[in-house]
Amino acid sequence: MTNPFNRTTLWVVIGVAVISLVVAIVLTLLGPTQKFSAASDGYSVSAIGHKGLVTLLAKLDVPVVLSRNNSSAKAQHGLLIIAEPKIAEKETERLKALIASAPANILVVLPKWYGFANGEGRWIDDAELKDLGEVDQVLAAIGLEDGNLLARGAPSMQWLADDLPQPKLRTSVQTIAVRAVTPAISDRERALLGHYEHEGKTIWILTDPDVINNAGLSHPENAQLAITLIDRLRDGGPVVFDETVHGHAQTPSLLHVLFEFPLVLATMQVLICALLVVWAAMVRFGPKRAPPPPLAPGKDFLIANTAALLRYGGHDAAALERYLAATIQIVRHALHTPDSLEPSATIAWLERLRVSRGSKRSLFELQNTVAAARGPQRVLEVADQVYRWRMEMTHGTAKRS
Repeated sequence: MTNPFNRTTLWVVIGVAVISLVVAIVLTLLGPTQKFSAASDGYSVSAIGHKGLVTLLAKLDVPVVLSRNNSSAKAQHGLLIIAEPKIAEKETERLKALIASAPANILVVLPKWYGFANGEGRWIDDAELKDLGEVDQVLAAIGLEDGNLLARGAPSMQWLADDLPQPKLRTSVQTIAVRAVTPAISDRERALLGHYEHEGKTIWILTDPDVINNAGLSHPENAQLAITLIDRLRDGGPVVFDETVHGHAQTPSLLHVLFEFPLVLATMQVLICALLVVWAAMVRFGPKRAPPPPLAPGKDFLIANTAALLRYGGHDAAALERYLAATIQIVRHALHTPDSLEPSATIAWLERLRVSRGSKRSLFELQNTVAAARGPQRVLEVADQVYRWRMEMTHGTAKRS
């Protein structure tokens, strides 16, 4: 089989395939696997972010999802965490809709900090406390509309935490009045963690994010509290961190996913393969094919071409007569007919031999049949009779069917 590639094309194809494979492996091992942020969301590795909690849960084999759409459906049999939602009109409306469609297990972590990202966009150079009036907007969106519920102050020396681990917090601890919630961690007057009923659902609220953010998890007590609380609320199901309230909402799209890292590497390789297939299907793919010779070599072509010319010229009967004459000469040679005999005597000699061998095909009759044959089909039939006469004369009738 002729190779469709010339040497240059072959090396180009091999080079593209090898480079594509190497780049895919390198980028998969070293390239970014997700987006980064310096804000108070699940992508953030800064002090106020929650990447640490997401990583900790994953290391403990807890199913955890950073959700950018359909968070309520994903958390149907687990825990939905709405951590520090943004205080903007669009995100607040999204928060209300999320609470309305959320499953029974909901944990809301109130916002507290503004972070100022550095040049890299992954860390913060400074952080400031949000105004409590802004945090009240989040309370109103989740069904706690009574004013003056929040306060900030010194941490309690001894939290009443029932059977939960004791948290460790520094100054400016953000708490809520116990009249608004059923406290789970409190100092009798102010609650750090509690729950309340809203539209037939039990919503848990953690008023201070310093318990679970990256900075807070540096204290083992806070990490133990976060894992214990989440494990209790999720009841064996997945943990879904909603990121739509942080401005990371994304409409589900297969096309978009195919062009995101790392699936974009597989998409690129498929496109390259498709281009090669299209190239292979083109007429001028590979080296230029040499034109066929004017006359093909071989006896078959010569015989077929001669037969076609004879038929076209109406000389098939003459060709049959020549075929009979040539066959008689072959039989004479095979049977050692004397060379001194005249043509008529030769035919008589062959007839006597035919009779002695018991053959029923008379040479005289065969000559008359050849002379009368007309038309391509009849010529072929008579030519077959000539061939059979030759076989009977040279090999005998016993060997013919």
